[in-house]
Amino acid sequence: MASEIAVTVTTRVEAERAVARLILDLVEARRLAGDGCALGLATGGTMVGVYAALVELAVAEGASFEHVATVNLDEYLGLGPEHPQSFAAFMHAHLFGPLAERCGLALERTLVPDGLLAASDPIRAARLVEARIAELGGLDLQLLGIGRNGHLAFNEPGASHRSRTRVVALARATREDAAATFGGLAEVPRRALTMGLGTILDARRLAVLAFGAGKAEAVRTALSGPIDRARPASALRRHRDVSLWLDAEAASRRP
Repeated sequence: MASEIAVTVTTRVEAERAVARLILDLVEARRLAGDGCALGLATGGTMVGVYAALVELAVAEGASFEHVATVNLDEYLGLGPEHPQSFAAFMHAHLFGPLAERCGLALERTLVPDGLLAASDPIRAARLVEARIAELGGLDLQLLGIGRNGHLAFNEPGASHRSRTRVVALARATREDAAATFGGLAEVPRRALTMGLGTILDARRLAVLAFGAGKAEAVRTALSGPIDRARPASALRRHRDVSLWLDAEAASRRP
């Protein structure tokens, strides 16, 4: 059964700050309740502003992240945390490092899938992600972007909406979008380890961001039309608590 997605159309900066506020409010609410907080995190250009705003707010308000644990969506196969284009390096630069230094985040409570292990033992690498989520009692909030072809994490068109963490082949469009970062398409890995759509949909809340005209068609299929494997973002309508944050260009084909 399709669920209603709460959609907010605003400027990119305001969307980034609103989602940062949402995350920080959840972290603080869980702290006041005496509970841990489990966040599912994402990478990519869409998240840079969110993490900058989150660090700014957290530092300004003296927030504590001592009770927070995180699990990231994905990682490129064969890239270790020292590789400058790894998602582990991205997370340390944009979020983990600043929060560990200023807000008490314990780095041992953060998990980015191991790209080197995934290359040598993909089953074990996938099980470690699923086991960590289970150990945390599930994710309180999963942060997401939407790919140009509608992918969520690295779940490309054709992915089952019940899929779990696994190694996948990356679509050419996905690799093309990353080519500038890697210095050319030939340097972009062809495979990645990713949470499955079923894993993502298990999170208690989903916060999704999409910016720019290049995401307009993916947003349209997320909000309307068939809910099927050809349109990974359509799986969002299977979840009961989704907030979608768009700028005017990404919302331009919204039904």
